[in-house]
Amino acid sequence: MVIDSVENNFINFRFPEEDGFLYGFNLYALVNGIDVLLIDTAFRTQARQVNEALTSRGLRLTHVLLTHFHPDHVAGLVALDPKITVLGSPEYKRTLVKEIPQTVTHVSFSEGFKFGEFDLSFTPVPGHSPCSILIDINEKYLHAGDNLMSRYDGKAILPWVEYHEIASHISSLELLKAMNRDKVLLGHGPALLNSSDINQAIDDRLSYLSAVLRSSGNCSWEDAVSGCTCHFAGKEFFEQLVQ
Repeated sequence: MVIDSVENNFINFRFPEEDGFLYGFNLYALVNGIDVLLIDTAFRTQARQVNEALTSRGLRLTHVLLTHFHPDHVAGLVALDPKITVLGSPEYKRTLVKEIPQTVTHVSFSEGFKFGEFDLSFTPVPGHSPCSILIDINEKYLHAGDNLMSRYDGKAILPWVEYHEIASHISSLELLKAMNRDKVLLGHGPALLNSSDINQAIDDRLSYLSAVLRSSGNCSWEDAVSGCTCHFAGKEFFEQLVQ
């Protein structure tokens, strides 16, 4: 685990890829006094390490905010206090596979949420999952969840999406691009910190997803990525999508 400071009271816990595993994890923590709001949990191992690191600093984990409810983002909840406040999309039950010990409080897409010096607002972006949300942090950082994914060496990771959700994922990526942000945080991979890189990353995913959708899922790998400027890591998500 690598611990970096994004800025004052804003911490990034980074877990690089392990051998044989496609992606690592970013867990971001917002600090309000001694209280901490953690964005995503990854799995039990990562959640425990983060909680221990916070405790060693005299901090206590009081809130968890989830970008979506896939196992690699929520499984760590079982290693945390069942009384922790968990925040997430009203659509979370459409994604959550196993029960978690905490009750989920729905985020509001109209009112947002304040945590100390941090003003958070939320935008639904279905596609990768029905419950995916964007998290705006002080109108400065935008957490894109898994709408964009990469390895820590910067190599892009294919979008994971079920075929019947491709159109929704495309719409959500177009919405993300229209927001024209210059600091985008990811659940997997390094943050994107200029609008040019962000737009190119979005365009590459849009090109790939549009090619698969136009072909009704019958295109080759070469055709699917022919319009992309990047070289995606692995083909697993493509093979699952067109099988």
